[in-house]
Amino acid sequence: MSDDVVTEISKISAEWKHNDDIRDAGLPTDPEDVKRYDNLTYGPYGDENLLDIYVPKNVQGKIPVIISCHGGGFFYGTKETYQAYGIYWAQQGFAFVNFNYRLAPKTAFPGALVDTDTVIQWVAAHGADYNLDLDKVILIGDSAGGTLAFQYITAYTQSEYRNLFGFKKPNLNIVGVLMNCGVYLLDHSGNMSGGMTAYFTKEVQRDMQAELSPENYVDKTVPPLAIVTANRDFAHDQGVRMDQFLIDHDIAHEFHIYGDDENIRTHNFELNVRDQVAMECNADEKAFFERVIK
Repeated sequence: MSDDVVTEISKISAEWKHNDDIRDAGLPTDPEDVKRYDNLTYGPYGDENLLDIYVPKNVQGKIPVIISCHGGGFFYGTKETYQAYGIYWAQQGFAFVNFNYRLAPKTAFPGALVDTDTVIQWVAAHGADYNLDLDKVILIGDSAGGTLAFQYITAYTQSEYRNLFGFKKPNLNIVGVLMNCGVYLLDHSGNMSGGMTAYFTKEVQRDMQAELSPENYVDKTVPPLAIVTANRDFAHDQGVRMDQFLIDHDIAHEFHIYGDDENIRTHNFELNVRDQVAMECNADEKAFFERVIK
């Protein structure tokens, strides 16, 4: 990997961390109506394999589950940057599983996807200890996490794709998938550029074409999907392409674009729990969750 790519990753990561800290400054991370279970180990890679669970207090019965794949171009992000977002969903009545995964450039594809599988297997094995309803699991992801969600749900439903990674189907029921501002249909030309090449390296692009192509495996057996983007999201066209791909393959889904010329919204706007348009989006997403868990 070139020094220029490493320098770009370092610069972008610092900018994103600064913006994330501003977005969430002052928001509660331990409110009275939410119970936290922090820094649970789900895999063998130390701090890179830790998860938190946020659950609503005073809930009768088992709690429907959101497993969240964070974004960050596969080279940035931790569960700590998703605390406010996760607390919001716990306050809406869901258990929120918020996890770290191994990042580039230290770890290339499929490391983050392997960790996603490991988390989901951990939830299947241990979720009952935290009152999680394993028959009502929702997988969500934003940006790079949207890529992970699409890859994982294809592996979950398609044994041929699952076997490429040596995964086993987990003993839980994923009833819906939400993908926010994601990248779904990857460039297979071998000419991918920018920070994502720290994860999808030249060697990966050359040698793992099947693994990089969940669109060649996914079909109508996939659980209900919701695709979300924003009018000025830099991944907007990926959302549009994914919508058309799902239409062409007769795969049930919803597609939503938020923001307009007077209320411009950009990449991952939905994470800002102070923002009115984000809250409209999240209310729609909650309605989707409630439909799929019934």
